[in-house]
Amino acid sequence: MNPASKIAFFESVAGKEGELGDCLLALVEPSRRESGSRRYEILQNADDPKQWVVVEDWASSDAFDFHMDTPYVRAFMDRVPLLCGGTPEIRTFIKRSSTDVRGKEHA
Repeated sequence: MNPASKIAFFESVAGKEGELGDCLLALVEPSRRESGSRRYEILQNADDPKQWVVVEDWASSDAFDFHMDTPYVRAFMDRVPLLCGGTPEIRTFIKRSSTDVRGKEHA
């Protein structure tokens, strides 16, 4: 099976930036515990705090599908229309570089 790299783009409605961020951040710990999870990070646009991105690497497309069907992701996705006024854009990417294994946080 081929690894799956996904990037999900969210834009909150006005005044819901913090709530959207809290909901996204609540997904990090359980998502990282999934056996197929290789990377799960949440980013917020420094210039436009309404914009959030989830960067995900999965062992396979099946692992991503499993993730999307977990109760916590389904519950979050049910709230997305109220927080974002629409659905997120989720794109699939192919990783072209090797993994950065320096083992430290990067600024």
